[in-house]
Amino acid sequence: MDQRQRRDAQLVALLARGHSLRGTEDCLALGFGEQGLCKSAIGERFGVACNAARALFGRHFAGRGQVGAADEVYLSGHPVLEMVEPYSLAITGLKPHCVPSKDAWEKFLDEFAHLQGVVSDEGRGLRAAIEGKFARQGLDQWHLTRPFSAAVQRLELAAYAAMEEVERCRARAMAEGPQPPGPAAPVSLLRIEQARQAMSKAIGVFDDAETVLGWLSEAADAVNGAGQVRTPGQVAEDWETALDLVDQIDAPALYAIADKLRGKRGGAHLHGLAESIAALPLPGGWKTPERNRLQELGCQAWRFHHRRKTHILAAPAEAAAWIAFQLGMPFVAVHLEHYTKGLFKVLDCALKSSSAVECANSILRLGEGGKRHPHPDCAYLLAWQHNTRRFKEGRRKGLSPAELLGVILPKDGWAMLLEEMNRQSPNASNLN
Repeated sequence: MDQRQRRDAQLVALLARGHSLRGTEDCLALGFGEQGLCKSAIGERFGVACNAARALFGRHFAGRGQVGAADEVYLSGHPVLEMVEPYSLAITGLKPHCVPSKDAWEKFLDEFAHLQGVVSDEGRGLRAAIEGKFARQGLDQWHLTRPFSAAVQRLELAAYAAMEEVERCRARAMAEGPQPPGPAAPVSLLRIEQARQAMSKAIGVFDDAETVLGWLSEAADAVNGAGQVRTPGQVAEDWETALDLVDQIDAPALYAIADKLRGKRGGAHLHGLAESIAALPLPGGWKTPERNRLQELGCQAWRFHHRRKTHILAAPAEAAAWIAFQLGMPFVAVHLEHYTKGLFKVLDCALKSSSAVECANSILRLGEGGKRHPHPDCAYLLAWQHNTRRFKEGRRKGLSPAELLGVILPKDGWAMLLEEMNRQSPNASNLN
């Protein structure tokens, strides 16, 4: 890497992490002295980097994936349509400076030739574009239950306030000292008892509401505790059953929220899931009648590792060993890994939330850094950086979104970007 490429690499890295043009100019002056760039030249090179990232993004990532989480992210006040593949967390679609209307979303979704399902929030333009286009679709669980969750948090605060009131009553009783004997109970003790009753009621109401919130979350799960794949009808039924229990909670604030949630969760995000799992090839030597038992054990293992957040590569192997032990045949664990890997990938893509795109949104916002006048293609540079960088923690640690998506890049992401910049602007060495 020559001096100019090192300078470009540092320039792009600083700006992609939210630094200003002026701050980047100062850093380059410290690192390269007279070979640093002025503010206008830095802006020009950053534009070249954004254009190069857009070309590379379109070449390697755009339009990939069979399922996706969609949303719009606002960078410096400008909307950007975005799609994220959930298994890899790779950004596979971007449309900067585009109003999130129904027509805009329909054109954006048409760029995905193999897309079969989408999960999103309740944005009107996006929902209108999705409905009728995909049989497999879903509303984000977090956005859907956010009003109910907020009400449960308020009930928790009320329970803590009731507990504090009991302590205040006890402190006042201690401060008043012994009460004179008499047939009537001391007022301080009556106050303590009333506060304890109110506390017990507040705690009970909160516990009941939190339990219902947990059932609402589990209602959208792809599999149950027994490892059985759930159908859209079962999801809708469990959702309505959990909402019916709200009427038994002494919390009027929850009633109106529950009424608004009725009919919102229909289970369309699980459309075709059972068929996809049934189509997975069995390990060699296994017969079709044995599929149900193997599938149930595999789904139980996925449920456990999904909640435990086991590494995405280690989970199938651990699941295969556990299934073989449950079947009393530990020697077949190696032969089960291919099946568990395919099963886990299918279940990982049965989305009940759009957390994948929300995660990508936070990465883009941090990199954009609130610039007032960013380059129109800045989002492509941030997406390229994210897609080619390895995760440092979590269940995807040590892997990049590109690797998990199956994209084989000939070189490191930074090296490819610098080469593309040089190809688009070969005479940039004279900038100063």
